[in-house]
Amino acid sequence: MKKFILISFLFWGAVIFAQGHYPGGGMNRENMPKDASVKGTVINEMSKMPVQFANAALFSLRDSSVVAGAVADESGNFILENLPYGRYYLVIDFIGYYKKTISDIKLFPQKKVFDAGTVLLKDALENLDEVVVSGERNLVEYKIDRKVINISKNINSAGGTLVDALENAPSVQVDIDGNVTMRGSSNFQVLIDGKPSVLDANDILQQIPASAVENVEIITNPSVKFDPDGTTGIINIIMKKTHKSGLTGVVNASIGTGDKYSADFLLNYRTKKVGFYLGANYGDRSSIGTGNSLRTTFLDDTVNYLETISERTYERKYYSVKGGVDFYFNDNNTLSFSGRYGFFGFEMSNNSNNYEYNLPATIDYYTVNDGTFEMGGGFYSGNIDYKHNFAKKGHEITFSADYSVRSGGIENSVAESETDAAYTNVFSENKYRTFQDRSRDRLRVKVDYTYPINEKSKIEAGYQARLLSAGGDYVYENFIDNIYVKDESVSNDMIFTRNIHSLYTSYSGELAGFTYMAGLRGEFTDRLIDQLTSGEKYPVNRFDFFPSLHISKQLSKTDQMQMSYSRRVNRPRHWYLNPFPGYSDSYSVRQGNPALLPEFIDSYELAYNKRIKESFFNIDAYYRQTNNSINRIQQLLEDGKILYTFANLDKEYAYGSELSGNFQFFKWWTLYANLNLYYYNLEGETAGVTTNQQSFNYDAKINSTFMFLKNSRLQISGFYNAPTVTTQGNREAFYVFSAAFRQEFFKKKLSVVLRANDIFKTGKYETDTEGTGFSSHSEMLREAPVFMLSLSYKINNYKQKRGERNEDPGDEGEGMM
Repeated sequence: MKKFILISFLFWGAVIFAQGHYPGGGMNRENMPKDASVKGTVINEMSKMPVQFANAALFSLRDSSVVAGAVADESGNFILENLPYGRYYLVIDFIGYYKKTISDIKLFPQKKVFDAGTVLLKDALENLDEVVVSGERNLVEYKIDRKVINISKNINSAGGTLVDALENAPSVQVDIDGNVTMRGSSNFQVLIDGKPSVLDANDILQQIPASAVENVEIITNPSVKFDPDGTTGIINIIMKKTHKSGLTGVVNASIGTGDKYSADFLLNYRTKKVGFYLGANYGDRSSIGTGNSLRTTFLDDTVNYLETISERTYERKYYSVKGGVDFYFNDNNTLSFSGRYGFFGFEMSNNSNNYEYNLPATIDYYTVNDGTFEMGGGFYSGNIDYKHNFAKKGHEITFSADYSVRSGGIENSVAESETDAAYTNVFSENKYRTFQDRSRDRLRVKVDYTYPINEKSKIEAGYQARLLSAGGDYVYENFIDNIYVKDESVSNDMIFTRNIHSLYTSYSGELAGFTYMAGLRGEFTDRLIDQLTSGEKYPVNRFDFFPSLHISKQLSKTDQMQMSYSRRVNRPRHWYLNPFPGYSDSYSVRQGNPALLPEFIDSYELAYNKRIKESFFNIDAYYRQTNNSINRIQQLLEDGKILYTFANLDKEYAYGSELSGNFQFFKWWTLYANLNLYYYNLEGETAGVTTNQQSFNYDAKINSTFMFLKNSRLQISGFYNAPTVTTQGNREAFYVFSAAFRQEFFKKKLSVVLRANDIFKTGKYETDTEGTGFSSHSEMLREAPVFMLSLSYKINNYKQKRGERNEDPGDEGEGMM
């Protein structure tokens, strides 16, 4: 805790030193009455959403000196008060938008208030066809409560999935198998356009093509309006969807070494009153990996060793079709329907040679293990959304309902053969297979209400019901007399249901120059594990509170400070809870823990943002404490097998600082860099043994883009993950470098990208684990390097056109209502 206090002290010292004074100046107006004001509302022209924290600066028409400044609140409202009479012009801007200038504002006794009305800011980055380099969107943008990764700026993800795009994202780490963690935790929530995904987090990230995504939002401290699930926050995927009238679309295809193929398309058609979209994607990606491990167990006076050399092949297949229709009845009423249908599949074939021996030497035992792991099934979802705007600006109510179904499960087939030392002659063979049901259906109904009290404050409230039902059947079959026979002693049937009802309210306002949002969410959870085979039931009924607080201070036009707190929860998945054992090979057993408790997280963040011309710098200091931390543990059984199960440890701490920035050194060279430094501590008791794992960790990312010609660019990226501790051991460091080149043709309608991943073949995953009576060391090396060729074609200029200038002054009154 002392270290955290020291980090906070140094952090705020740097903030105070870095922030400057807001520029002033102008003529002396001491003797002039100061009772005039200027107000307005800043809105994004395309999305019609408020532009939070846009800058509004009032200048003297006489000498262009700054008279006053203000920052728009979360509803986009701003007001400049206590102004002297005179003639002025107002400039409104924000990062990523064209400036808007409102000229010849006259304030005098007969007209003390100037209402700019609704000021529409154009997104300067909606289309890059005719925008100069200095106006291009950064790879990462920083908002009041989230980081936004602009996928189109990462050409190293061309032809890949979202996992490829997230390798260079802040607050996110990716291992060599494509598994994503968020600030060191795999427990986070994935949303698609603000709605829960049908598939699990890593499955959906591995499936969605990067080319179909507009941007990804990383939200580490969500407000109470969001579900509190997930240790480290939310990854919200914003899919591409144009607002341009008429028919538009985009088609993408890619091919890669080692049998990697993908394709997708999206078509949009919009009129004034209705909009349609239809899209589909397909992917078939294969890869290979090699590994080796050494496991040591201690039973009585005997030391047993198991050496394994393995080769793995992976194949991930998926396809989906999506569509929707939006009805724009009028300015106050919008109704939308959407749906998605698809299939996902993952298959891993593992061939391993095992050498088992012991000391004192009594046996030399050789086996070959051929295993196939298959996971997949179909899914579909349907959504309905309705929004109504009341007469008062910002007064609205929204309703949404979505229903999703996922079928399928996991099948694991194993053939173990005893052989000679050369692994050629087979003496005996044992075959078995297992199936685990992963089907589920889910219904979510949500109502959100917003009421603006005045231009600077508002109340939000809402209700949500989440109803989940999942199967948990487990079937174990032995291969006897050339047929598979079900083993009733191990097979079991389970039903899992969980209903969560939520109420939330929040209040946003401004006080002493600080903008704040405070909220409270209450959730009632009704959960039941019905183990049909044993007849046991494990009910849970509980009510939990989840507060949140966000505070922001605009120190100057270029400097901003943010503080936030949220309480979160990570509820165990249903297969974590099934008490029946499951088998994947002769050396290990997997078993759930029905006594597993949800883990609760208290998360604190301090942030400072600074803009320097076209560059942007961000510092985050964070502290996270997890109570009842859920961890996967290993235990040695009496028969020498390793039991894999889950347990609650006492506490888990993580605190540190994340530094990142977008830097433009020249018009032809931009750089994004990220460094995350944090301390990790895990405390508790595991299988009767006290655990106290500590480590100082860091990871770094870099993405450098060179734009030598107007339609050509080269991008080099890399990331490094430092060594870290695990629940019962540690993981070694690894790093990966990739490169991509993009060339555009036919006025940027066609783009071609060639990329190479893991150029230096350094993506090795190496771990050590130790527990009572056992230890193990394992290494895994993935296929590398991988080369991909991708094509993308825009139909009817899929993106909206923008002007070449980086400022859009317009005529007086333009963009106002």
